[in-house]
Amino acid sequence: MILIGMLDSPYVRRVAITLKLMGLPFEHRAVSVFRHIDEFRKVNPVVKAPTFVCDDGTVLMDSSLIIDYLEHCVAPAKALTPARGPERQEALRLLGLTLAACEKCVQVVYEKERRPAEKRHAEVLLFLQRKKQERDAAARAAQMADES
Repeated sequence: MILIGMLDSPYVRRVAITLKLMGLPFEHRAVSVFRHIDEFRKVNPVVKAPTFVCDDGTVLMDSSLIIDYLEHCVAPAKALTPARGPERQEALRLLGLTLAACEKCVQVVYEKERRPAEKRHAEVLLFLQRKKQERDAAARAAQMADES
């Protein structure tokens, strides 16, 4: 199994951590969607990180889909997400909150670091994104406090 993408991506890290926690061996290739686009395109024409090459050569993309695949590669005791019932529903709800917050953070970084200066959105949009991040984090913190 091969994980392709840079570990500065929270989505690539998410898959790498999952693989480690599950005890699955894998090769990591640090290929950037920005600096190595032609190399990335050879494996995945969509140029989306993370990209995951299964042992049979099948190419998967998107951290949630890759992790879903991995959940079925291990014994049920090694799976990280409950298989069914209220526990699964709650795990998916919390994952949704966490991924939404992560996406907002990535959007802010892209806006400030990747978009050409003449095409950047007004600072007010970045401010609104930061406020959304804060609300998402507060919702997650409140949920964690309720669980304690």
